[in-house]
Amino acid sequence: MSGSKYDETIQFRAGAEKEAAELLDQIHIGGVNVSELARTGLVEMLRRALDEQDEIWVYERYSRGDIDEDVARVLLGEKIDHMTAERGAFESAMERDTSTFLTETDGE
Repeated sequence: MSGSKYDETIQFRAGAEKEAAELLDQIHIGGVNVSELARTGLVEMLRRALDEQDEIWVYERYSRGDIDEDVARVLLGEKIDHMTAERGAFESAMERDTSTFLTETDGE
């Protein structure tokens, strides 16, 4: 995504959130890693922003190699493994020889 508005560090006006993080840092032995909290929160919010159609779109782009696996995992998490398994099962089912399956016949 070179050239996007996200090339620079993502920043926002924290206000009360910043004060809350500073307070938590003071009361937590060893402090807190605010950057890690921010990353975790951002990942959670990115995933919440996706609906089912968005998830399918991301997975399809990932499958074609248009999206790096790390980026796809940020957005889909473990769902990427489930979607890959479902895709494999579907493709396997499509390749099965259905001529050996039982069929209903009229009148019997």
